[in-house]
Amino acid sequence: MTKTMKKRLPLLESFAAVFAVATVAFMTALPAIQETGERNVDLQDNLSLIRTAVFRFSMDHEMDGTKVHPAQNNNDFELQILGRTRSDGSTHQRGRFEDRFFGPYLNAMPVNPVNGLSSVRIMPSGISAPIFNGLAGWVYVTDTGKIFADLAGVDDRGIAFSEY
Repeated sequence: MTKTMKKRLPLLESFAAVFAVATVAFMTALPAIQETGERNVDLQDNLSLIRTAVFRFSMDHEMDGTKVHPAQNNNDFELQILGRTRSDGSTHQRGRFEDRFFGPYLNAMPVNPVNGLSSVRIMPSGISAPIFNGLAGWVYVTDTGKIFADLAGVDDRGIAFSEY
């Protein structure tokens, strides 16, 4: 072995190099961290909760071999997500014995932190895209099974609320 192969980088210089790289990475990410408002994070979290509930509902329910989305067949979206249901998605109590075995998928409908509303506005059948007007916390499209924040416009970063 030659002398150059036996030389190693001193420990202090190794730490300094790692610290320098970490500092540059942190300084690069800092503006993006500061731009993300807490309200946007809460909005994304609450939207994720509702989307997960809708997905779980659709996985549990089917009629004639086809997956059922909440609010299809004139059922009440909030009753289906917050209450107990049968495999066909119905929610009404038939008798004195409980025969609704699915749900609830949420304990309460999350609040949209931007407009302070927790209500869900249902798009009529045949409309496959949401229409945002801010009158509810959330907009649900029954044809696609997708839910959005009922917010028109963009957030602080210029990202459309419809893209959340």
